Amino acid sequence: MGTSQAAKVETHDRILEIAAARIRRDGAAGLAVAEIMKEAGLTHGGFYRHFDSREQLVTEAVQRALARGSEWTVASGELGGRQGYTKLVDGYLSGWHRDHPEAGCGIAGVAADMARDEGAASDSYTEQVRKCLAVLVDLIDGPDPRTVERESLLALSALVGAISIARAVDDPTLSDQLLADVAAALKDRTEP
Repeated sequence: MGTSQAAKVETHDRILEIAAARIRRDGAAGLAVAEIMKEAGLTHGGFYRHFDSREQLVTEAVQRALARGSEWTVASGELGGRQGYTKLVDGYLSGWHRDHPEAGCGIAGVAADMARDEGAASDSYTEQVRKCLAVLVDLIDGPDPRTVERESLLALSALVGAISIARAVDDPTLSDQLLADVAAALKDRTEP
């Protein structure tokens, strides 16, 4: 790859990282191309050297947001068993994750946007949900596969719901309580 082509790939990647962080923090609907390009140190006109449209940027950025936001979920899964499950729950329902949505789980960050999307971004969202459920299935013990599947669906729903509500409420005490109590309840459900 030539120097100019390598620079173009690096710039494209920088734009995607900025857009993915913004999407996790603010959602996809309000993604402003001019703001993304300015943060990347580029002009608005340079956008079309990297993307055909805003829709292409959103699709690629949602894919990046989902992949980046799930890296630590996958890492928790690699620990396996109770240790991995505890790490996943405690990390997901932490004050840090609540306070840094731009670096957090894309599933929680873009759920409302994906409910209204019918394109490639929605397909990516569905696939990422399946991947996270697969991690949870591997971490949860149960008497039979159907019970484990149900517990995984419940756990993912509780994680995403609790972090979303904890971010939305304007009462810090209630926010902290949501995170702590849902984490405790999820861990209690999977006691050996």
